[in-house]
Amino acid sequence: MYSEISTLIQFIDLNPDLKLLLSRIQQSDDDFWLVGGCLRNAHLDLPQVDIDIACSGDPTSLVKAWSTDVAGRWFWLDSNRNQSRVLLQDGLTLDFTPLRAPSIIEDLQLRDFTINALALPLDTSFPDSELLDPLAGVNHLQMRQLHSCSDRSFSDDPLRMMKGIRHAVTLDFAIADDTRKQILSSAHLLVNVAGERIRDEFGKILAAENVINGIELLIDTGLLEVLFGQPDSNWDRETAIGEMSHLNVKIQEIGLATEESLLNSAKMELFSNQAVFLFARLLKCYSPASLPDLLHNRLRLSRTTQRLLVELLAEPDLQLFSLATTIEGQRRQALVFEQLEPFACEKMLYWGVCCDLLTLEKVLELQKSFAAEQKLGRIPDLLNGRLIASLLTDSPDTQIGKWQS
Repeated sequence: MYSEISTLIQFIDLNPDLKLLLSRIQQSDDDFWLVGGCLRNAHLDLPQVDIDIACSGDPTSLVKAWSTDVAGRWFWLDSNRNQSRVLLQDGLTLDFTPLRAPSIIEDLQLRDFTINALALPLDTSFPDSELLDPLAGVNHLQMRQLHSCSDRSFSDDPLRMMKGIRHAVTLDFAIADDTRKQILSSAHLLVNVAGERIRDEFGKILAAENVINGIELLIDTGLLEVLFGQPDSNWDRETAIGEMSHLNVKIQEIGLATEESLLNSAKMELFSNQAVFLFARLLKCYSPASLPDLLHNRLRLSRTTQRLLVELLAEPDLQLFSLATTIEGQRRQALVFEQLEPFACEKMLYWGVCCDLLTLEKVLELQKSFAAEQKLGRIPDLLNGRLIASLLTDSPDTQIGKWQS
């Protein structure tokens, strides 16, 4: 057993579903390998959330039968390429893919980064099988450097450039100089990638702990300009990084309360509150020429996320925020909160707490008041039309409507 991946071996050994899969694989006529991220994470002592398995043939029939036996959920990733996924009941995800080349070594050479170009045969010698590392990926893991597998890595799949930046910020790796130059020269290819795929990688970068470094890498490699288009004439890299760094500090200060205490604070696809807030600030600094085109066509964001970003980009009502700091009484506080809808919680955090207009305690107080007073998402009138009509029997309906207004 390799000491560097002993945690992965133990993880498989303690999981009865995976042990059954291993038994089925070792009885198969095809060859199977653990590949990519699970081996990388084992070397870095990171938790296993998904496992990639490559096969010399078509693994579909074996995988579907095993998935049924362990009550997993099987579905296609790409039926044309016989790529499928199984989601186990404990949340673990397994992806199964036939080789894309005549041999496993050639397949590894077609991958994105050398740290992912690792394979361990699931043969009868497992876990003492020979670890395959044709591109010195283990050495690069130890050096904490990202190297592309070949000169064609990014032309084969331009999304790998975004993935590389995501790896750099989530794994705390440096991008090797030659790979950085390769991204810079290939950045224009990003226009050929589907918006949904870009959105997912971009959201993970914005949600990373080292997000500011990720934004700097996107700018310096030219990927941000390809994605956003030409910046506004007032765009200044250092000013933008400074503003986003300050905002990120504020987000970290309120992070726990943001996620757990604000009842109306919803996650937007893969975009956490941190990601949405930082994205809004980046958009304000950059001022892309066509915001709707970027949000809808390039990133394929949901309508809800688009609306939230547009709301955050508007100028805040400073008088309303000033009132919110001093207003007392549950109904009055609820009415102030209602004036900020839609996305009142997000606006109060972004404009209020992050811009030092409100304290987090005051936001929680206002939100609690609204939750207590609202009916179906709005504050009901003190006197409804029916009650007014019963008290003032001679008043016409039009007059009652005016009084209510």
